[in-house]
Amino acid sequence: MDFYALKFLATSNLTGETYVGYMFGKKAQTPYFNVLLLARAQLKEVNLPDITKDYLDFKSDIDMLYYQLSKEKNNNLISQFKAYFYSTLKKMKSEVTGTKIFMAIEDEDVYVLKSILSDILSEWAGDTKIRLVAQKFDYKDLTWITAVKEKGEEGLKEYLSREDVKDATEIYPIIDPIEGYSVSKLDIGEPIIVLPMENKDEDEKNTRKVIEGKIISKELIPSSDYIFLKVDLGNGALGKAVVHRELKVSVDQNRLQILRKSQEKDENENETKIIGDLYNQMKKDKSMPTDKKISSLDILIISGFSIIGILLIILIVILLGSF
Repeated sequence: MDFYALKFLATSNLTGETYVGYMFGKKAQTPYFNVLLLARAQLKEVNLPDITKDYLDFKSDIDMLYYQLSKEKNNNLISQFKAYFYSTLKKMKSEVTGTKIFMAIEDEDVYVLKSILSDILSEWAGDTKIRLVAQKFDYKDLTWITAVKEKGEEGLKEYLSREDVKDATEIYPIIDPIEGYSVSKLDIGEPIIVLPMENKDEDEKNTRKVIEGKIISKELIPSSDYIFLKVDLGNGALGKAVVHRELKVSVDQNRLQILRKSQEKDENENETKIIGDLYNQMKKDKSMPTDKKISSLDILIISGFSIIGILLIILIVILLGSF
């Protein structure tokens, strides 16, 4: 187990409000979450997301409903509740809470999970009735397995079996849902932290070592939201993966920023060089007229003709006026 997802539905015995949402994370990490508050009157107008759905489907339902409700006028309560949820997690030391949730799900301890949620909600809602469903995830569950489940195994698996990558190692990018970068925003040549899966048997546990690779190819799979990645793992080894384009993956952000600034500097230098080369080429081209310096004598001649022209115009105007 590398990650957890906790879906919950709670009702306040004091106010009758309903709270529904999810928490997602890993051990010793602040949980990523989204939560909704629904008054009794609103329950008749909306369909509550089903907590028995798969986490990714449930998350999509919650996020969409939150977006719709937050756009409504005079509905500040939903954002206030989310702010309360965040500040309460912070007071409870969110990384510690994330670890408690992780261990409770790992141990399948429903009572501990309900106790944690009850503590979070208590200051706002008082006593609550809570229903929850927890899911366990490995890295692969949020990359390749998610892809084959949504689009059909044969449609995407063929990318991993292609002739150009048949000997490559299947990898799983390390996920960071809070501070990570979307795969779609990473460019060719940029670093990405991955987990090579040397053992092809999904059920057999083996020693796994996280390494940093470099993206050497990105292909958007047609009619899907998935990307096929080729990654340089170093020492001549090649990695391959199918991942969702918006999957947030872990990267060395300092290295990434240094690399991007270096590339930007190189591009500017190349642009300056190209402009300089064009100028030199124009100077060497004999078909182009050469620049001539204007001497002081040229200036006097031009000035003289200008003065004579002006005097002639004045004289003509005077003569015409006399007639």
